[in-house]
Formats: sequence, C-alpha cells, structure tokens
Amino acid sequence: MRSCPVTRSITVPYLIRLLDRRPQQRLRRMGYRPRVLSAMSGFRGAVSLALALAVPTSLDSGAAFPDRDTIVFVTSGVIVTTLVVQGLLLPGVVRWARLPRDQSVEEERFLAETTATEEALEALPRVAAELGTDPAVADRMRQEYEAHLQVLRASGGEADDEEVLRHDRHYTALRLELLARKRTVVLRLRDEHEIDDSVLRQIQRRLDIEEVRLSRQRSAE
Repeated sequence: MRSCPVTRSITVPYLIRLLDRRPQQRLRRMGYRPRVLSAMSGFRGAVSLALALAVPTSLDSGAAFPDRDTIVFVTSGVIVTTLVVQGLLLPGVVRWARLPRDQSVEEERFLAETTATEEALEALPRVAAELGTDPAVADRMRQEYEAHLQVLRASGGEADDEEVLRHDRHYTALRLELLARKRTVVLRLRDEHEIDDSVLRQIQRRLDIEEVRLSRQRSAE
C-alpha cells in the first residue's frame, strides 16, 4: 500500500531536515501548509490505473484472468472519487495555506519601468537637441518624466512619499472622470447631428485607449 501523499508531505521533509543540515538545503525549506497544498494538488491514480490495466486478460492456460474487470472498475472508482473529493476540498486548502503573494512580476515591472524612465530622462537633452525641439517643449517633457519617476519610486518603496502617491491617485481619478464627460459630450453631438458616426468612433477609440492606460496604471499601483 502506498502512503498518503499528504502524510508524506508532512513527515518526509522533517526526516530530510534531520539528515541533511547543509545551508543550501535550509534555503529550500518551506512550512507545512504549502507542502500540504502541493500534495493535494498532485495528480492522483496514474500509476494505480496503469497497474490495473496491466493485469493480463488471460492466464497461461488460456482461461480469463479472475476478476480483472472488477480490479479495473474498483481502481477507476477510487481514482474518480479521490479526484472529486480532492477537487472540492482544494479551494479551501488553498485559502488555508495562506500562500504569500508572488512579487516577482511586480518587481520586474518596477525594475523595467524605473530603468527605462531614468535612461529616457538622461537621454532627453541629447535627443531634444538632435531633433531641434523647442526648449519649452523639452522642459515640459522633462517635468513629466521626473514626476512619473517620482511616482514609480514611491509606489515601488524606494521613496517614502505618500504625498506623491496621493497626488497621482487624484490626478488619475480626475483624468478618468473628465474622459467620461468627454464621452458624454461627443455622444450628445452625434445625437444632435453635429458630428457623424465615423467621427464619433474615431474619438471614442482615442478615449478608450487613454482610459485603458489610466485604468491599468491605477490597478498596477
């Protein structure tokens, strides 16, 4: 008889800890809650079903193997029952495990956005000179990039500046509300036959793009 996977997930790691005291082994340790969840999430019955189906259909004498169909039926029933029970219990086990939130994607996004903004800001004077950009336009762009960089650093924990985050939240909320007002106005102009449907769709497309960008920015924060 094979032992219960959940039991193995709780007992075997402690045996490994007792026998293997290397520092690199300690770095791989985890609590019993994630181990139980890992055991509950594993596939069940593959080996058992393979063994049941491997039972020959007949003996060397040519007679049918006794109770082969019963073996396959009971094994399949146990597998199905286990999967159903496991599937119903798994959401509760996930909540019970209290797994920490995966921060790797957010950390990589923060690194990419911060580095890209810093290097773009550094290249701004040279690019503006090459393009012959008006100094007032270049200065406006620099201010926008510096403000965006401040928000990134504050949201990433590099700078403890709640005022910057509060200002950015208010700015995003105001922009979204004004987009909704603009959408209402262009719909009214279409209904009053001041503009046609093609113009309405063009403006709505631009408003949709800006709204999606602001909404993603708000959710990321």
